[in-house]
Amino acid sequence: MTEPQDLTRPAPATWQSVHFAEEPPDAEALGAAGVRVAEVDASRIEDKQGLMAALSDVLELPDWFGGNWDALDESLRDLGWLEASGHVVVMTRGEELWKRDPELAGMLVRSWIDAGGAWADKGVPFHLVFVR
Repeated sequence: MTEPQDLTRPAPATWQSVHFAEEPPDAEALGAAGVRVAEVDASRIEDKQGLMAALSDVLELPDWFGGNWDALDESLRDLGWLEASGHVVVMTRGEELWKRDPELAGMLVRSWIDAGGAWADKGVPFHLVFVR
């Protein structure tokens, strides 16, 4: 695992918006830079519905969020209801999710990278960090 790059900066619309780290990023420093940090305990995610519920909770997704991949893709591209100059979601104990359901973790990464392109075009930091 490597340490995340500067999470206060936008990443290219590639895998570079997804990180694997031993320790979580400094939420206080990110907050001081205006970047909103949301944390999910990935060890509690058992299935797709659990992942969608956890993301809905920490990202304060609107009532219309349907809890499916299309709705997540649409929501991740917007996040206009959150006041922030950037967004970082930290998946603590992320290794457990990858071991339990690598397909689910992979789908999340795919959605994140797809949405990351829209954010990168706007110059907005948008990162997903899996912490061991």
